[in-house]
Amino acid sequence: MQDISTALATPEALDDYMPGVLEEKSLLSMTHLWDASTWARHKSRHRWAHMLVAWPHSSILRAIRLPLGVILLVTLAVLQINALLAEAGRPRLTLPLAPLSLQASSLGLLLVFRNNQTHERLKEAQKAMGGLGALAREIMQLLVVHVPPEKGRAVALAARLLALFGWALKMQCRNEPERLYPIAEVLLPRAHSWLLSRPHRPGTVLLRLRAVVGELRKDGLLSSDAFKFIEERLAKLSAADAACVRLATFPVPPSYHRHGSRAIVLWLGSLPFVMEGLGCHPLQTAVAIAIEVEQPLDVLPLHEFARGMSNDVHDVLEAWTTMPAVPRACDDYSDLGKESYLGSGRSSSARGSTAAVDKKER
Repeated sequence: MQDISTALATPEALDDYMPGVLEEKSLLSMTHLWDASTWARHKSRHRWAHMLVAWPHSSILRAIRLPLGVILLVTLAVLQINALLAEAGRPRLTLPLAPLSLQASSLGLLLVFRNNQTHERLKEAQKAMGGLGALAREIMQLLVVHVPPEKGRAVALAARLLALFGWALKMQCRNEPERLYPIAEVLLPRAHSWLLSRPHRPGTVLLRLRAVVGELRKDGLLSSDAFKFIEERLAKLSAADAACVRLATFPVPPSYHRHGSRAIVLWLGSLPFVMEGLGCHPLQTAVAIAIEVEQPLDVLPLHEFARGMSNDVHDVLEAWTTMPAVPRACDDYSDLGKESYLGSGRSSSARGSTAAVDKKER
């Protein structure tokens, strides 16, 4: 437990810097795990005022400010030119509304396809990362319950490996391999050099962990059912690793973005010639949202997931060392326990008394 606490106190385990699309963490966003107070603020009746006040600091506004500024300049230029042409008695620069209306449905359909794919990627990443803590707890609970105390060193090594897996996965997803070194040095003082020399560190941690569990099984210290249960959980950790690799290396088909962006630029560029006002449109916002969540590993709180996994392992070990001994049936002093434990004796006495009365009457 001390090694895990020391690892959680390192600067790398305390720094939750996010180098992704969202440059600044905010309360009502995916950059951190929500709690009851966050949900209460999210549903507060004052949320509209907060959203308006925080509008200038919006990550979406920051993402679309350049194309939005260009569209505004083009719109103002068209309005000015049309004003000059009207003063000179010449026809203004206009386009019919019907073609743009017909194209709007196609653009909306294209954006829906793209946004659906990006949100599926976000859902997959949340499912993969959100279950790390629960899997670590289940594995550790089985190990501490089934492995005898004389093999405590093997259980301690498994605990350190489980605590390290979340950090290895986070550093792999964020392409920060050097930040794993201080944490690995604390949790694996003898094998950290071997781990850091491997190209895929989360898979290497799982390999080491499977070797520890396999040795316990060979020595007959784990039953077949417990071993199977642990292997199933390790397979789920491996699946989470594979999901992160897939999300980091396979994007949404870029043709969606290229074709959609070109179509939107032409559509928005034509809009000032149709409308008698500023030609802005929320299509830009939809594109910015899709870009922001297309790589969910850049916006999800991987630091909190990794730290939570280490804390879960530490909590299981602490709970096991401080847990009172499991009572036997005769040690249960509750009224319900007395009733169930003494009920059979009273029933036999009652049956004996009834039989004696019946015999006397006969």
